[in-house]
Amino acid sequence: MKIVNFSNKTAQFSNISAVASNLACLAEKIGMDEVQKHFDEIAPSYDYWKRKNWYYYDAVKKIYKSSIPAGSRVLEIGCGTGEILAELRPSLGIGVDVSGEMIKRAQEKYANFKNLTFFQSTAADFRTEEKFDYIILADVIEHLDDVRMSVRNIAKLASDSTKVIVSMANPLWEPILDLAEKLKLKMPEGPHERISIKELIEICRDSGLSLRQMSYHLPFPKYIPVFSNIFNAVMEKIPFLNRLGVITVFIFKK
Repeated sequence: MKIVNFSNKTAQFSNISAVASNLACLAEKIGMDEVQKHFDEIAPSYDYWKRKNWYYYDAVKKIYKSSIPAGSRVLEIGCGTGEILAELRPSLGIGVDVSGEMIKRAQEKYANFKNLTFFQSTAADFRTEEKFDYIILADVIEHLDDVRMSVRNIAKLASDSTKVIVSMANPLWEPILDLAEKLKLKMPEGPHERISIKELIEICRDSGLSLRQMSYHLPFPKYIPVFSNIFNAVMEKIPFLNRLGVITVFIFKK
């Protein structure tokens, strides 16, 4: 399966349009060129890092699977190599990523998944007339150069019934995550800027998306047999202490 070019629409997705062929100019316009370059460079090792930190990434997948029924229509912004989108078993799954190298690998991995299609584009400029039950952003929001512009576009892609689910690292964990990266214990983050919880909620509200639910997960993100699962299950149920979870999840809706 080849990378889909927005200028050559397939019959199934003939209503999708974007200017991916001019991505370089687009990236320069909104300052995403360094982000694209970073993820192009780490694309060959992207799945390696996910396997290395499987306990964390499994938790992320479980969070989305617990909120999204199989057979839903799902748009993923910042899909990487497509693993989360495929795990959700959508009836229609569209993955968007700024990195062409990530998109190539997603296409190769899921070439036989006729329900999945992947496009190279930015969050701010992706266009489609498809309707979605869910729009998801997993560990992506901090990599968007213009969060406000991107969220505004995502709100346009959402219908009144669409749920927008955003997960990001808890800002409290930033020093620990920085140290882990320096010790080569986690995937290189690349250009990013952590956004505060308050800022994200305000930006979404200004774009017409209201916060419906918020939760914290995985206060202990490394796997130790028996201990990790029990500790995390208990801590996530304790008020205030559960806010120490490394994963913060938001569910927005119009």
